[in-house]
Amino acid sequence: MAEGEGDRDWQAVIGRALAFICLAQADLRDKGLAPQAEFLESLGLSRKEAAGLLGSTADSLTELFRQNRRKMEGGKGGKGKGKKKGKAKGK
Repeated sequence: MAEGEGDRDWQAVIGRALAFICLAQADLRDKGLAPQAEFLESLGLSRKEAAGLLGSTADSLTELFRQNRRKMEGGKGGKGKGKKKGKAKGK
């Protein structure tokens, strides 16, 4: 193993450990996955790296973010049931 390869492996381990410590210090370990993932992404981790650290997948986090965003908007997003065109009742 070349010296450069070993250094990169340790740097990744140290980076993950520091990210985990940051989560604990920010009191996010008891929160849901979405706040934890958002925090890790704000530290510069990619979604894939954050998902690996949290024991999830990048696709799962993306869907979770989509669902949370939809809740915050307060609607279904998309077309609602409009009034039907046609004969009016009672006439």
